[in-house]
Parts: sequence; C-alpha cells; structure tokens
Amino acid sequence: RVLQLEDFIVAFTKLDNVFRASKDVLKATGLMAIIIWVGTSALFFIFEANNPNFRECDGSIPLTGTEDEPGCYDFESTLACNEFYPDMCSQAFFTHMPNTMFYVAVFLGGEWGVVDFTWQGKFVCMFLCIAGIALYSIPVGTLFDAFGAIVGLCEEEEEDEGEEVEESPLVEYN
Repeated sequence: RVLQLEDFIVAFTKLDNVFRASKDVLKATGLMAIIIWVGTSALFFIFEANNPNFRECDGSIPLTGTEDEPGCYDFESTLACNEFYPDMCSQAFFTHMPNTMFYVAVFLGGEWGVVDFTWQGKFVCMFLCIAGIALYSIPVGTLFDAFGAIVGLCEEEEEDEGEEVEESPLVEYN
C-alpha cells in the first residue's frame, strides 16, 4: 500500500506547479542571497581580520603587556605579533575569504559561533540578522502563495467538473 505511487502523482504534480510558478522569485532571492553573502563576507574580512579578540598566543606571552614587553592583545595584527614573537601568535577566524565566507554562511543560518566583534562587525551582524530574516521570508511567502493559488485552481476545476455533471440533461427511459 505504501509503494502505490500512483496516489502521489497528483500531489507531486501540484508541487511541481508550485515550484514552476515561483521559479523567478526563487532565482532572484538566490542571487540576492549570494550578493549579501559575498558582500558581508568581504566586510567581515576587512573589519575582523585583525581583531585581537580572535588572536591566540603561546602561554608564555602575556595577554596585555608593558612598554618593554607587549602582550598578545597589544599588537595591531597577528602578523605584527608574529614579528615580535616568532610563530607564537595565531588567529583562527576571518583569516582569509574562504574562512570568512564559511562563518558568514553559518551566521546567515542563525548560528553565531563567534561573537567578540569590533564595533564595525557588530553593525554587519545587525544587518545580517535583518537580511537573514528577509531572505528566509521571501521564498517561504512566495511558495505558500503559489501553493494556495495552485490548490485553489485545482479545487475550482473540480467544482466546475462537478457542476458540468449535474447540469447534463437526464435521459428518461420509459
């Protein structure tokens, strides 16, 4: 009984009609999502590449230092830290564009695994929250609207077919 797929053909036909009716909006939303993804990734890379909150140093390096011996967070960048303390400083987040694009994709999904941003990064985060909600709501609204229209058309066609059967002249037999 479960494998009788002929019962599902009508449902899959309706779903196919829904996707066909929504394909232009879905393509435009996908393009907008890619533009926002790449654009905000570039902004995060610019703003957060030298964020000292994402820097990790060897245990022998103090986090904040003095004038004679600067600490891990006292340097402008991880590169400057590595020049003073060779190969003792590292940064795992926002180090190159593919790394940044991965984290922004995670952010667009609603997960915030990294949170210690600079003030510029915080503004990009706020924009991503608003854009993420909008990017999710556009295709959902379009698909629901198209589904309602397709189901409504199917119901009207069924009603019209039912009326045609009722309106057919009856043949009287003697």
